[in-house]
Amino acid sequence: MTDVCEHCGTVAAEGELICHACGAMLPIRDFNSGTAAIRQGRGRVQPGESASGSVRQTVEEPTLRLDDHDRAEHAAMGQQTIVVHRPRKRTNINWALLLSILLVLAILSVAGGYVFLRLTHSGQKILARLGYEADATAMWDIGAEYMDQGYIERAIMIEEEAYAKEPNRDDLYERLQQLCEAYEAAERPADAERLYRVMYEQLDKTNPVAYQNIIRLMRAQGRNLEAAQFLKVAYENTGLSSFETERLELIPEAPTVSEKVGAGRYKEDKDIELVSPEGNDIYYLLGDEGTLPEDGTLYERPIHLTEGGWTVRAVCVSTELVSDELNAKYVITYPSPDAPKASLAPQKYTQRQRIRLRNVGSDPNVTFYYTIDNTPPTINSPIYDEDGILLPGGRVTVRAVAVNRYGKVSNEMSVELQIDIPFKNYYRYTNDPIEGAQLMKTTYNQFVSRFGQPLKEETITDSALRGTLSRLTYPWGEARFYPGESGVLLYYIDTTSTSMKMPRNTKIGMSESDVTQQFRDMGQKNNQDGSRSLYYDSKERCYGKINLLSNGQKRIDYTYVDTEYDATIVLSYYLTDGVVTRVVNSFASN
Repeated sequence: MTDVCEHCGTVAAEGELICHACGAMLPIRDFNSGTAAIRQGRGRVQPGESASGSVRQTVEEPTLRLDDHDRAEHAAMGQQTIVVHRPRKRTNINWALLLSILLVLAILSVAGGYVFLRLTHSGQKILARLGYEADATAMWDIGAEYMDQGYIERAIMIEEEAYAKEPNRDDLYERLQQLCEAYEAAERPADAERLYRVMYEQLDKTNPVAYQNIIRLMRAQGRNLEAAQFLKVAYENTGLSSFETERLELIPEAPTVSEKVGAGRYKEDKDIELVSPEGNDIYYLLGDEGTLPEDGTLYERPIHLTEGGWTVRAVCVSTELVSDELNAKYVITYPSPDAPKASLAPQKYTQRQRIRLRNVGSDPNVTFYYTIDNTPPTINSPIYDEDGILLPGGRVTVRAVAVNRYGKVSNEMSVELQIDIPFKNYYRYTNDPIEGAQLMKTTYNQFVSRFGQPLKEETITDSALRGTLSRLTYPWGEARFYPGESGVLLYYIDTTSTSMKMPRNTKIGMSESDVTQQFRDMGQKNNQDGSRSLYYDSKERCYGKINLLSNGQKRIDYTYVDTEYDATIVLSYYLTDGVVTRVVNSFASN
């Protein structure tokens, strides 16, 4: 019986095991007769075949039928058309295995989705976009996308959250710039400026971006004064010359000093002229203290500088804009005059002499101040005139200085001469007491016995001495007593009595010259304050002087230091209209 190839449908020759058309293996089957053969799905036994014969048949699915042409051909060949029915194969499915596989695939899908969302930037962006927890980088990127799409408020919200979430990231400078741009788009310049300041103050001091944006915001708001001040900060921090150029274009030009008197050293007074190149107001200060222009003085006239070191600071002001500061330093040192020269050599003379002083310096405008009482000359001392100085008898030291128009004082000239003519001795207190009233010698009882009982007696305190003191009041004045080791002693007497005998036969009612003639008087002229020095001896620690009182009256003082008590003893003559009206003799502990 003829077989048919399962693969290509080619009819194989009897006995072929392999299809000659496609090369596939041909099946070999045994056919049984009867009901068993039918049950096995084989074809019915054809008439003329034995039940035990075997037939190969090609099984196809669905049933293979020969067309009419084939039937005619087979009929012509004396063959019978065979209809072959191919049985269907049965498939057994393992549903438990299939479900397990599907479950594993589902778990893998969920895990993969989790990994994608949590561990990839794209997944984080999806979470950020949906409003779920995401990393800061994804949030910043979504904020940028929102800005591109015009969702400005959304961009600000998510970028602020990203900044708070990770405030110390490496690219924070650029990210904050992104948020600042969003603030500006939302018309929130104050917030933008605040963050720009964070960018340069805390993140990168030398990056110019933050400075540029702050300056832009300031100028857009008309804050030109702040912008000018901030441009200086930007230039100092970044070193970028464009900031300095912009600042100089914005502010007025700084004032200048007139070429006549530039900064430097001078030996005379100077008048400093300030000039504004653009005609703006000028405010100035002298010295390093104070802030310009707030603490400055409006410049209206030249600034007069005298001797000393000066710093002239000034700015130009145009509306609210302030220029850079002019800072000019001046040092004015007045020249010192030369000391005067004396006409007499330091030697002994047998008659009274008149000494003259001469100017040996180049400056003719000097004044000589001199003394012959042995005190150092000052600008309060007598002024020398062309008549010269008449010298008294005894040892005389002429001391003089020159003072120029700037008040500069020369070195001192000193010439000591000996004039051998008679002269009175210095005042000596121990040899010249008020009769019956010698200080620190006369006791309370002796005094009362001599001058009688007082009108009043009282206990007092006195800065002259420590302890409890007593005062006796008389019609002619008062006396004060001190309780010392040797008794209660007189230490002060103030009298107007004409009957008391004063030292050197002086008394109440004498003239000034009558008194001074009784003591040492060097004949020195009045000082500039109206006083006159009579004598001065530093070695003996004594001096005499006529003082001008505030009421226009005078007082003659003879003073010396008592080494026994380490106290100052003063004998004073008070004069009214040139006549002695009162005498005071006092003792004060040093």
